Amino acid sequence: MPRVNFSGTISSPAELKALPADQLPTLCAALRQRIIQTVAKTGGHLGASLGAVELAVAVHRVFDAPRDQIIWDTGHQAYAHKMLTGRADRFHTLRQAGGLCGFLRRDESPFDAFGAGHAGTALSAASGMAAARDRTGGRHEVCAIFGDGALTTGVCLEALNNIAASSSRLVMLFNDNGMSISPNVGAIASMYKGAHGGETSGSDLFSALGLHVIGP
Repeated sequence: MPRVNFSGTISSPAELKALPADQLPTLCAALRQRIIQTVAKTGGHLGASLGAVELAVAVHRVFDAPRDQIIWDTGHQAYAHKMLTGRADRFHTLRQAGGLCGFLRRDESPFDAFGAGHAGTALSAASGMAAARDRTGGRHEVCAIFGDGALTTGVCLEALNNIAASSSRLVMLFNDNGMSISPNVGAIASMYKGAHGGETSGSDLFSALGLHVIGP
């Protein structure tokens, strides 16, 4: 990985949107370097956030947070999200007394739409936020980022059941990386392993529920 000095010049999603597309790989490399350097000193969740750098950059290029509500299912995947939303200059305080939280906290930043640590709650929270938006006449987007690890939780499956029966507009970004705290097990995990091998479509679960699926 090239060594890139992260100067903190990207301090908001608006600045990220203005960055030329050909500079995005350099930005992602810089974010990873900063995460590695910081976690080496403060402790924290290294692999989870390193694997979600491009995801965080893409989400903030597309959506208009904090007007649009972005809900991360797993808070310790969101270190890049923290730096891209005005907290780069404080990132060295991660998990320190008086510093940045290792997870997501609504009282830390308006960009943290929902306080979350470990997985399972994003779809349920996003479903409620979308319903509240519709009741109050809001026009903003609600986007939930969740992974295959979340699908091992009952609350996530219950939320999918409700979302599929709802008419509320909701964007769900499915990050299928094959991992929870350790490799996933169970019938749903096996289905997605088959999808990776070309034996079946991992989108079958969502399509069967009547959800509009874009992607593999």
